[in-house]
Amino acid sequence: MTHPDATDHQRRQQYAQELHARFEAYRLGAIEHWPVAEQPLTETAFAAARRELELMTGAMLHPGEKPRDLSAPPAAGGAQYEDVTPAPWP
Repeated sequence: MTHPDATDHQRRQQYAQELHARFEAYRLGAIEHWPVAEQPLTETAFAAARRELELMTGAMLHPGEKPRDLSAPPAAGGAQYEDVTPAPWP
């Protein structure tokens, strides 16, 4: 819940944090309760959703602001890991 005196930027940041926390809870629950034991659900299944979440809570939530430099090291705000799984042939 946002405070009524919060600035627009603070409300957006709180929204992004809440959205990320809910996504993590969803991801962990989905992995934990996945019903197909012979083909476990892994983090890679959520790679595309995580990219979309970063887009929503970055460029779309803060229009006109400079996007994060994902090539920067994690300590400087860059991506924590890079998905290097090649795409299948068409």
